[in-house]
Parts: sequence; structure tokens; C-alpha cells
Amino acid sequence: MGRIAKFGREDMARAALELAAERGPQAVTVAAIAAAIGAPTGSIYHRFDSREELLAEIWMDVVESFQRGFIERLATASDIDGAAAAACFMAEWVRGHLREARLLLLHHRRDFVSGKWPPSLVERAATLEPAMGAALGGFAKRAFGRADREIIARVRFALLDAPFGGIKPYVQENKAAPRELDAMVSATVRAVLGGIAR
Repeated sequence: MGRIAKFGREDMARAALELAAERGPQAVTVAAIAAAIGAPTGSIYHRFDSREELLAEIWMDVVESFQRGFIERLATASDIDGAAAAACFMAEWVRGHLREARLLLLHHRRDFVSGKWPPSLVERAATLEPAMGAALGGFAKRAFGRADREIIARVRFALLDAPFGGIKPYVQENKAAPRELDAMVSATVRAVLGGIAR
């Protein structure tokens, strides 16, 4: 019977996430991760090919978590009310994932992946933007009957960019977005999308 691994990938990724959320991606070194979980540095390299692969994986996990929930919410929307509910998802997600939100809202992808994607993550990374684009386009067609460039720009602003701008200051202070923000996000959606004729 083989030995049970004392330190798993999940433990290492969790420690890296906590370090990045508290002190930024630059603080995520193999030595810091090893110290955080009490593991030898060799065990980290045994499970990840490089520090870059580990950083890329935690970034990818966070982005996929948010995007999966947002797309599921948007998939049920076919009008302004549904759009407002989808736009509020970001604030809801941040309330339950403040640590992860600090990675998503306070840093850029290049802070985690400065060059090419590690081979193990290339396919996952390639699906992110097409999946989001398809979700926004699908909603636009259901709600407005078309998904041209102007409509998509408005939808993206109302459902993603504006909520992001409202939530970011709270995340910078390491605070969850207050419930009152949801009403402002909803009002923004109605102002931006309400005048689009079907």
C-alpha cells in the first residue's frame, strides 16, 4: 500500500489563494506556500510543475467559479428583471467569496500569468471569453431580439462593468458589498437597458 499524501494540491492551492488575497500574487512563492502549510518545498514541485502553474490554476479556479454562477443566472433571464437579477449576482458572489473576489477584482490576469498559459490550462483558458460572450449574446437575443455590437456593449456594461465598479471599493477595503448596493445595480441595469426596443 502506498503512502497517503500528507499535502495535497487543494491544500497548496488554498494556501496560495490566501497569500494572494492578503498580500497580492507577488507574495505567492513556493517557500511561502510551504511555510503556510508546513510542507517541504519539494512536495509542492511534486504536484505543480512550477510556481507559474500554481498561480495560473488558482486564478483560473476563481474566474471559473464566478463565471459559472453568473452564466447560470443569466441563462434564466429573458427581460430587464432577469438582467437586473443577473447583475446582482456579482455582489452576492463577493459576499460569499470575499477572498476570491480580491483576486478577481483587484488584480489582472497578467499578475498571475505573465506569459503563455501553462500547457495544462490552455484549453480551460481558451473557453472563458467565448463562454461569456455566448451568454451575453444569448440574453441579448432573448430580451431584445438581436445581439449586435451596440447591444452587447450595453449588456456587458450593465451586467458586468457597472457592478464591478460599484463593488471594487468595498473589496479593496476587504469588506463585502452592502445589500443597499443591489438596488443601485438594479437601477443601473434598468437605466442602461430599459430603453432598448425589441
